[in-house]
Amino acid sequence: MSTEHARGRPETLADDLDGEVDFGEQARTLYATDASVYEVEPAGVVFPATCEDVRDVVAYARERGTSLTARGAGSSLTGNAVGEGIVVDFERHLDSIVDVDPAAGTATVQPGVVLDDLNDHLAQYDLYFPPDPSTSSTCTIGGMVANDAAGAHSVRHGTTRDNVRRVECVLADGSVDSFERVEGVALDRACDRDDRAGEIYRTVRDVGISLDAEIDARYPDVERNSSGYDLDGCVAGDGSWIDLSRLVIGSEGTLALVTEVTLDLTERPETRAAALVCYEDVVAAADAVAPALGADPSAVELIDDDVLGYARDAWGIDLVPADAGAALLIEVETTPRDQRRDLDAAVEAATTEATVAVERAPDDDTQETLWKIRKASNPLLNRRPGDREALSFIEDAAVPPERLPEYLTRVGEILDRHELDASVFGHAGQGVLHIKPFLDLSTERDRRRLRSVSEAVHELVVELGGCVSGEHGDGRLRSEHLPEMYGEAVYEAFVRVKRAFDPDDVFNPAKVVPASDGRLAGLDEDLRSDGYDPESVETALDFSAEGGFASLVEQCNGCSKCRTTEGGVMCPSYRGAETEVTSTRGRANMLRAAIDGDLGDDALTSDAFQEAVLDRCLSCKACKTECPTGVDVAKLRTEAKHQKHKEEGVPLRARLFGNVRTLNRVGSALAPVANRLKEVAAGRVLAEKLLGIDRRRTLPEFADRSFPEWFAERTPSTTAGQRGTVALYPDCYMAYNHPEVGRAVVEVLEACGYRVELPEVSCCGRPALSQGLVETARENATENVATLRPYVDRDVPVLGVEPSCVSALAEYDDLVDDPADVPDAAATVAEFLYEEVVAGDLELDVDAGGESVALHGHCHSKAEGRDHAPVALLRQAGFEVERVDATCCGMAGAFGYETEHYDLSMELGAELTSKLSATEAERVVTTGASCRQQLRDHDVETVHPMTLIAELLTEGDR
Repeated sequence: MSTEHARGRPETLADDLDGEVDFGEQARTLYATDASVYEVEPAGVVFPATCEDVRDVVAYARERGTSLTARGAGSSLTGNAVGEGIVVDFERHLDSIVDVDPAAGTATVQPGVVLDDLNDHLAQYDLYFPPDPSTSSTCTIGGMVANDAAGAHSVRHGTTRDNVRRVECVLADGSVDSFERVEGVALDRACDRDDRAGEIYRTVRDVGISLDAEIDARYPDVERNSSGYDLDGCVAGDGSWIDLSRLVIGSEGTLALVTEVTLDLTERPETRAAALVCYEDVVAAADAVAPALGADPSAVELIDDDVLGYARDAWGIDLVPADAGAALLIEVETTPRDQRRDLDAAVEAATTEATVAVERAPDDDTQETLWKIRKASNPLLNRRPGDREALSFIEDAAVPPERLPEYLTRVGEILDRHELDASVFGHAGQGVLHIKPFLDLSTERDRRRLRSVSEAVHELVVELGGCVSGEHGDGRLRSEHLPEMYGEAVYEAFVRVKRAFDPDDVFNPAKVVPASDGRLAGLDEDLRSDGYDPESVETALDFSAEGGFASLVEQCNGCSKCRTTEGGVMCPSYRGAETEVTSTRGRANMLRAAIDGDLGDDALTSDAFQEAVLDRCLSCKACKTECPTGVDVAKLRTEAKHQKHKEEGVPLRARLFGNVRTLNRVGSALAPVANRLKEVAAGRVLAEKLLGIDRRRTLPEFADRSFPEWFAERTPSTTAGQRGTVALYPDCYMAYNHPEVGRAVVEVLEACGYRVELPEVSCCGRPALSQGLVETARENATENVATLRPYVDRDVPVLGVEPSCVSALAEYDDLVDDPADVPDAAATVAEFLYEEVVAGDLELDVDAGGESVALHGHCHSKAEGRDHAPVALLRQAGFEVERVDATCCGMAGAFGYETEHYDLSMELGAELTSKLSATEAERVVTTGASCRQQLRDHDVETVHPMTLIAELLTEGDR
């Protein structure tokens, strides 16, 4: 099949669709990969908006002899979401919840609906869709249908296939049909139809009747089987009923394109309880799984010693004993009355002679901690240093739970023979353990080991009565194993079913069964590492901790976490634009292609690349911590902009925005004249034309008396110094735009007994870094380290007010060889005071009397785990605090002032404003100067948390 032929005249397709068509280089690059180890460049991408659009796309593909690959979040681990024809992205437009029928317990949705969004909507009916894969915040219902997704609670609630009533599909001839269980006269009529659906019904009925005994003998006796087609569950052995929906589910888009799904919903449990049962080793834990299932748990998850040790040592979770070599996380769904009894029964069933400890979690907070430990497995593996990655290629096999100990032991022997180590975790209750060996597929040796280990484990799985895929499907990774697993007769039946559905190989060919020309995707073909040879980038920033610039780019594993639209901070530009290129994954894939030369010479520093890929990054730093693999796009962006400046020189706007401290100091010195001049219309127009500062944006006020001036002239409080000294870093916003915040901070610190010193510092370097001015930032850092070193050497806390400045100080390891422990010493004022309160060394003698405030934390604080401090501190002061769950405000320093970013910035600000308005709080609190400026432009008055506490102290003095 010719990819070039498939690219012909896409404009004719675009003319027919309500959705969009993109056959450009960027789209082809972005959609060439998913979360697997594979890479196949497609002809282009289509974003259908209606079912009629899907029909038109199918007709277009059939007429031109090209293929269609359906895609949701693009989080496939087996390569079933990449293909050389046209990728059909269902998430952008076909994402509506069509209907919810609480009485019937059903919901009808389009395939692009995200699971967490659906369950949030269903909460009002006290219902939910129970399959819960770990990607629930991004995975789509269509993707779950394609792979028969399951998750941790499938022990109790089954897989997607067990919870779907009907699917609507576009078939290969362009017709639309709905599939559900049919029998009797309705089945006879279906088989008599003279169309594509009739051919399918007749074929499936004939297969079911003629191969009844063979199907019964060859299908493994496991609860989760996503290998091949579900002939075992879609047709009665006597042909009396057929349910083609079960055949489409788990077919990985190889049979039809799903346009609507009717789901069976479940009532939310009254309550849950959990326990962490710890054992000597993983085999002992596996040996307890089968007995534990006798207590009817809702989840039985295995965790190995690597993850347990990390939770205990790095996170300080004291629920994990030092002698725990592995653990089972066991959960029960129950009622408040029966909670203790049911949890005790589950623990008793799972207790063996090898049990070393049990930690019960009847309350929500402790349960959340236990699940945090379990969910740490993937992020911990993905952040392991070195060239080897924890790869998903044998991690999806399902074996009978009672055979798990033997399976683990023998897989361990296979890995030992290949000199590989691996981590183990996963859904032990259904015999699905994620065993992830560490490989470097850029080496020929590890590519050979990929195949050798796959084949050995596959043979073992079949011997133990299991299946090679219990959740993620076959795709490119496992399709070649299916003939041996199912035998010739059943495999030929798969081929017959595929030909009945798709005689022209339109839908995702060469997966599950061979294409018409005999091609079958091989597990070691089309590897992303094949031919990958990135150019060496001589960086200005220090990337040694990440293994180099290219290594940091390559850390992205495509898992789609960056595509979340609620919760956390990542990724604000994606949430505003909802296009793949604005996600962390999209940027990483484009950077990878750029340094590999796929986008032409000098692509990294080209205007087109930087504008399309990097410039809409707000440098919120969320990806550094929220991305499971820690891909720090902000750091990569800074380096790429530096490389561009090195080649072409530094633009005036970059120099201006990179030296904000100087600009603000001059503006403050010239206030109030400067404040009047910045409002002159002609000047605003000129600034927009020359510097790209959008005329619609309100410019910040300059203080006519700067904070350093006030500080030099003030009289310290009589309580100052009783508890020691702190060094207060005077950031450029507090110093020259918002001195009232600095005054409040000093009042609070002195009232708490601290003597405040104000070092004569340079800019923190954050503005320079955001503009790619690495050498300017290095000069800033060098000067600040020299200034702050004496304080650090004397153990004097170095405190800052602006979160972005504190985070910049924490990154001086990237800029200077000897940062003198400044990165570790720097903290926000709120963080410092909160820790003093927690330690019992400080008591805030104020009481706000329950005044309600809504707090929006700065994105850098959220990303670095500092956001809890102002919340907790205000609560200590007697405020009722509601933390607003929002991403970056959209201002991001200079970002929100720039004409090309203004609309996106304002959209993010409007979303934040909406969430703040919904709280009905008496006052709005924010910790960042950029956030205050953004909210001011949305007519929201804000106050800094230190100002609130200072007001209480002032009232107490009256």
